Amino acid sequence: MHKYVEVKYISPEKGKGLFAKRAIKKYTRIESAHIILLHNKDYEIIQNSSLYDYVFTWDDPQFPDHMNAIAFSICEFMNHSFDPNVKYTYDYDTQTIEFKAIKNINQGEELTINYNGRVNDRSSVWFKMV
Repeated sequence: MHKYVEVKYISPEKGKGLFAKRAIKKYTRIESAHIILLHNKDYEIIQNSSLYDYVFTWDDPQFPDHMNAIAFSICEFMNHSFDPNVKYTYDYDTQTIEFKAIKNINQGEELTINYNGRVNDRSSVWFKMV
């Protein structure tokens, strides 16, 4: 059980999402997700699989042969939004991804991130928006 959030089914098109179990204040750290680094060759293999949708770009110069990662966290269920209420940052020292609220989030509200990695990046994404 997670203190702040829970996974709920949304629809056949959108699948599942992450929702606030209680109000979450702006700047609250929601999760510190541990990652598994993916070797670049492994990333090439999963590009045509369903795992591809759960990969984060990992830009740690110490690991040039591992430029992607999968987070093992409930936060993998956060859907994309161009107006997100959560942002994520990388901590290369601990090999974690930090998820923090960037707005006050009401109980029952869906938590979202911008899949492009930056809150204000409005570049197109690789899937059809529902």
